[in-house]
Amino acid sequence: MNHLRKLGLASFFFLGLGLVSGALPRSATGWTSQTAVSVGVVCYCIGLILALIAFTQSRRGQSLDGMTKFLARVPLALVTIGVLIFFLRAMTGL
Repeated sequence: MNHLRKLGLASFFFLGLGLVSGALPRSATGWTSQTAVSVGVVCYCIGLILALIAFTQSRRGQSLDGMTKFLARVPLALVTIGVLIFFLRAMTGL
C-alpha cells in the first residue's frame, strides 16, 4: 500500500475517532466531559496534521492513481468544509 494511502486512511481514522469520542454518551465511556473534549481535540489535531502531510506530499507532481489522490486529498477537504460550515453558522447566529 502506498504511503500516501496510509496517511490518508490514518487521517480519516483519527478524524472519525475524534467525532466518535465526542458523540458517545458519558455512561458508555465513563469519562468526564472534560476528558471527552480533550480526547476529541487531540484526535482532531492528529488527524489534521496527517491530512496536511498527505495533502502536501500528494502535490509534488508524482504520478498517482485515483484512489491514492482521493485518500490523500479528501481528509483536508472535509476539514475545510466543516470549518466553513461552523463559520457560516456562527456568522448567521444559528
